[in-house]
Amino acid sequence: MMSQLNNNLNVMRWEQGEGLLIRSGHAPEQFDPAVAAVPDNLCVTFPADAVRSLTLSIAPDEVKHLQRALPFMLEESLLEDVAQLHFATLRVDDVHSVAIVSRATITGWSEELPDSLHNVPWVSEALCLPWSPRQCTVVFEEQHAVVRWGQAEGGRIEHALLPALMESIGLEDQMLIVYTADQSLAQATIPTQLHGAIQWRQGGFSEALLLADSNPLGPDLRQGEFAPRLPLARWWAIWQRVALAIMVACILKTGFSVADYQMLKAEDLQLRQAIQTSYRRVNPRGAVVDVEKQLNRQLGEFGGSTQRSTFTPIIVSLLTAIQKVDGVQLTALNYSGKGDLRLSLSAPNFESVEQVREQLKSQSLSAQLENSNARSDGVVARLRVETP
Repeated sequence: MMSQLNNNLNVMRWEQGEGLLIRSGHAPEQFDPAVAAVPDNLCVTFPADAVRSLTLSIAPDEVKHLQRALPFMLEESLLEDVAQLHFATLRVDDVHSVAIVSRATITGWSEELPDSLHNVPWVSEALCLPWSPRQCTVVFEEQHAVVRWGQAEGGRIEHALLPALMESIGLEDQMLIVYTADQSLAQATIPTQLHGAIQWRQGGFSEALLLADSNPLGPDLRQGEFAPRLPLARWWAIWQRVALAIMVACILKTGFSVADYQMLKAEDLQLRQAIQTSYRRVNPRGAVVDVEKQLNRQLGEFGGSTQRSTFTPIIVSLLTAIQKVDGVQLTALNYSGKGDLRLSLSAPNFESVEQVREQLKSQSLSAQLENSNARSDGVVARLRVETP
């Protein structure tokens, strides 16, 4: 039983800028959005005399154009200018339920309603009443009656005009479910020929909700330009301080990062200048493109490896071999860094040059004579020495 009560429809009847909360089976209570919580399964209802409800049969190929075509389809049956009206639709079984309300009226409601009521459906009050086929529900209130006579049709009307409405919609073959606190008033208002079809219910709108569907069949008026929007202003009010704190943190972080970058950039410039200065001490000539790469490559040419002999021991061997031959002088030495040495020698004769070659051979160095020339004071020869 408790589960059934929790699933019943709750209604916020909005009229003249005020809300009246009606819970199923409970007395109406004034709604204060500042202190009251919005109950579950709630919808906001508006006076049914301001929201006209009707049904239309629409061909399947016209459904996709319904929202644009609807004002022109109903233009001849409406007294108002369709440009000043708001149309909302909902497919119900094989027909479309249509709700029509003045744009000025729904704009006023939208401005009056608190934010908490913008997130629940807006419907006509008449379509929240219970209904079954071949049945009409009437709720008598102090100055008017709320009537639902179809699956998606209903309205609000003054007591004096109720008989004319009942005759126009044809209720002869239907059962009347009448909710009222004054049975004599209702009996005097309903046409005599319909008295035999009346089933009396004690109470009003709240009691009728006990038998109503939990989901009203009327279209939600929040369509088109009145569709729900994200409550950005409310979210900003809640998260404003957090957003500002994050913004300040991001600004400070960015500032520190920029300062670190500038400092590191200055240090990098100083380091590169120091590297270039050191490079110029070693090699004062030539263009400088990439100091580190050039210096590493040039130093690598003189470094030791598993395939080449180191440069200093080779020089020692060369000088030792030359010193053992009298009269021979080393005039030039060219080392390419690829394992070969070229020697320019000054000797008294060709035999001395050959002796130098023999001495180099004894030092495990292979020497080949590239050229030699005789001069007045001796011989000038060029040797190519292959390092082991």
